[in-house]
Amino acid sequence: MMLQHMGRRRALVALALMVATVAVGSLSTSAQAQDPRITDAQRVAREWLAQSDAGDVQGTYAAASAKFRATMTPLQWADASTKARVPYGAVRQRALAATQVSQQVPNLPSGNYVLLMYRTSFANRDASETITMEREADGAWRLVGYSIR
Repeated sequence: MMLQHMGRRRALVALALMVATVAVGSLSTSAQAQDPRITDAQRVAREWLAQSDAGDVQGTYAAASAKFRATMTPLQWADASTKARVPYGAVRQRALAATQVSQQVPNLPSGNYVLLMYRTSFANRDASETITMEREADGAWRLVGYSIR
């Protein structure tokens, strides 16, 4: 009886190790399969958010796409950015919740876009931030849209 029990235990341990190995292998494959263009867009978005978190309104405007800058002046952006962000307070924690690649974004011409949705905890309340990145003609990713709710 004891041998049967030990045999089952070994079989369960072996099965658990096999499942764990397959799961780890799947995670590695997924990570390796990530499109480097998406990774680059995420990196640029994080840099833009860091500027925004630091209150660098001029820097965020300068780092935005030509389409973004064509919609408002630096002074209009400073006003809009301050009104949108100041009530939330300082960032406590931010996590990327979703990334979506799209050729079509409402109110924009066809192009190469990556939408990044973040769940952010601010000092005064939690919010969802959406950043739309555009791959411009020079191949660089730049912010074309930002919303906070």
